[in-house]
Amino acid sequence: MTDAAGPWEIVDALTAWARRTAWCDWVELAGSLGRGAGDPMSDVDAGLGVLLDGATYDDRRDAALAAARGYAVVAGELIQHLGGAERPADHLVLQYADGRQLSLVVMVADSRPGLAPGSRAVFDRSGRLAAPFAPSALHAGDEQRREWAFLGWWGLADVAKHAGRGRVWRAIESLHEVRTFVWQLHAAELGVDYPGFGAVSVQNADLPEPAGLAATLPPAAEPAAVLAAARALGDVLEPLAAPHAVDGVRDEALRRLGDT
Repeated sequence: MTDAAGPWEIVDALTAWARRTAWCDWVELAGSLGRGAGDPMSDVDAGLGVLLDGATYDDRRDAALAAARGYAVVAGELIQHLGGAERPADHLVLQYADGRQLSLVVMVADSRPGLAPGSRAVFDRSGRLAAPFAPSALHAGDEQRREWAFLGWWGLADVAKHAGRGRVWRAIESLHEVRTFVWQLHAAELGVDYPGFGAVSVQNADLPEPAGLAATLPPAAEPAAVLAAARALGDVLEPLAAPHAVDGVRDEALRRLGDT
C-alpha cells in the first residue's frame, strides 16, 4: 500500500537535498507528476544534473544513491547504466517499503540543454532548464514510422509462422510486439508527444485507442485464436502502415495469414 503522504514527499526530499548540495545543478520532474496529473500511486520520475568539480561521476552517482536511500525505508534498488564514458548517466530505481517508487536518472549537468515538454524544473541552480528543448524522441519522423510499419507486418508474418508450427506462446509474443508497433504508429498519427511510448503517450493524452484493437486479443492460447487475432491486428495496422512504402513485407504477412 502506498504511503498516504504520496510521492510528493519523495520529490520534496530530493529537492531539499539538491538545494543544500553545492554540486547538484538541477532537478527535473517528469512522468505524471511532471505533467501535473499525478496521484498517490504515481512513482517519482526525475532527473538530476550534477557538477563534477574535480570529483568523478561515479562519486556523484553514489552520493545521489546514498541520499535516495534516506528518503524512506528501502525495500529494493537497481542501477541501470545508460550513458557511455564521455556522457555517463545512470538510472537509479528504488522501491520503498511503504510502496512509493523513485526512478532517478543521474547525469552530468550539461548533458541536458533545457527542459523537455511534459517535464518541470523543481530546482535549477544555474538556470540550465530555463530554455525549452525538443529531444529526438519527442516526435517520430518518416523513417521511424516506416520502421514501425515494416516491423509490424514482419511481426504478423512471424505470428503466422509460429502459430503454424504450434509454437503458441512465441506467436502470442510476436502478436504483442506488433500491437506495440500499432500503438506507436497510432500515437504518431495523432501527433502526441513521445509516440515511441505508444499506449502510454496516447492514454496520457486522453485519446482513444486504434479502432478495432480489442479484437486483437486472442481469447485462448490456441493457434486458431491467435491467428484470428493476428488477422484483426492486420486490419488495424493496414491504414496506419499504408503511407510508408512497405507493400512487400505486407503482402508476405497477408499471404501467410491467409494460408494458415
